[in-house]
Amino acid sequence: MKIAGIVLAGGQSSRYGQPKMFEMFAGQPLYKHSLIALQKNQLDPLIIATNAHLQHQFGKENVQWVIEKQPHQGPLFALHHIMTAYPDVEWFFVVASDMPYMNAKFIQKMSGLIHDTYDAIVPTQALRDQPLAALYRRTALPKATQLTAQNKRSMKVLLEQLRVCYVPFDDDCSTFININAQQDWSQTSKKEFNNE
Repeated sequence: MKIAGIVLAGGQSSRYGQPKMFEMFAGQPLYKHSLIALQKNQLDPLIIATNAHLQHQFGKENVQWVIEKQPHQGPLFALHHIMTAYPDVEWFFVVASDMPYMNAKFIQKMSGLIHDTYDAIVPTQALRDQPLAALYRRTALPKATQLTAQNKRSMKVLLEQLRVCYVPFDDDCSTFININAQQDWSQTSKKEFNNE
């Protein structure tokens, strides 16, 4: 069974003011923390989904690239595009590029929950779903196709139509901290970094 590792890195970073995925954290660009967590679990292929404007700013990475034809359409459009481009992949582990504490143990735990009865495996924390640190099965593609054709962009709407395994995480788990604005870095100062 093939599990692809996807780093979603095509956002506008409008609240941040510049492409946040290239900001440095613990000696690495932000996107690299997500990529390393996927690499350590031997997911294959490893894919960075971005746009032509941003692609040249990434380091030389041993990954495959999915370049959005229409940038800034959101994660549902990106997921649909990737699933369509990789017909031989059964599961897609999607991780945002702005999560400094994304780690290999989390990827391993979530991957261990893969089962035929699910179309998606999604972590939750404090009653908030985390659809951009989640697994999606190929069986989700017809619903994703239908929603994108209707120009719907919400991952929540997709999840409402799938068989989802929701995985609860403690409220103090730092894995899901994400950086949307400059002030979000204040959440990171007290937390230890450990990508294991």
